[in-house]
Parts: sequence; C-alpha cells; structure tokens
Amino acid sequence: MRNLYCALLLGLLVVTCLQSFAAGNNGKSPDECCFNFFNKPIPVRSIVSYEETRTECPKAGVVFITKKEARMCVDPGFKWVKRAIDQIDIRNVEGSTDD
Repeated sequence: MRNLYCALLLGLLVVTCLQSFAAGNNGKSPDECCFNFFNKPIPVRSIVSYEETRTECPKAGVVFITKKEARMCVDPGFKWVKRAIDQIDIRNVEGSTDD
C-alpha cells in the first residue's frame, strides 16, 4: 500500500512540474499588450510611429511612439486614432518616395 501512495505522489509531482514548465516557457505570449488606454487625442506631429498589439492580447490596441520616445496605448476604435494612423501611413509613404 505504501508503494501505491509513493507512486501517486511521484506522479502528481511530475504532472505539476510539467504543467509549470509549459506555462513558464510559452513563447507565444504577447510582448506588449494594452490594458489601459490614453483617451485624449495626441497631435499627429508628435507621433513618430505606431505598432498594433498582437492578436493574443485580451484587448486590441495601438501603441503610438512619440518624438520623446513615450509609448502610449490607444484604442483603435476611436476616430482620432484611425485618422492619426492614416496620416502617419501617408507621411511614411511620402517620406520613402523621397529617396
């Protein structure tokens, strides 16, 4: 009977260790997610670039990177965010054709 308890305990420990290793080594976890959003419009002239958050994030978001290297999460559903993204894209296309 004692061998049965030892085997069960050892099996439980192995399963627990495997589960914690799998959770700790998840290579697909998002690098940056937005959990709080900046609500006030940011002047487009202050924004250098933007990044969209990964699909694995619980909320869709856009990260604006400003000239002062600040990273600000904004809600992509806001009209001002969509307009800013469009203007940044146009600015980047125009800038790349100057070469």
